[in-house]
Amino acid sequence: RLGVTDPKLEAVIAAMEDNLEEPLPSAALAEIAGVSERQLERLFRRALGCTPTRYYLDLRLRRARILLGQTRLPVMEVALACGFATPAHFSRVYRDHFGHPPREERG
Repeated sequence: RLGVTDPKLEAVIAAMEDNLEEPLPSAALAEIAGVSERQLERLFRRALGCTPTRYYLDLRLRRARILLGQTRLPVMEVALACGFATPAHFSRVYRDHFGHPPREERG
């Protein structure tokens, strides 16, 4: 959240952080900000350089990385805790983002 000063964005980011396990749809995020989905996308691009969807995914993946590094939770539980429907999808997205599979986070 560093550098975010727009109260609308702050509210949306807080909602995202509170809903990592069951990610909110774009329409709900826009409603929280009191703007259209398109306006929300513009706000995110202007302030953060990415779409709300991308930002939400990054938040979820950062949380997963923390859980993998600091807990002994199975990868499947980490995937579910971060809003991924299946461990396979989580592993693919994680590998694409960080360059290695989740299990390598544990050494």
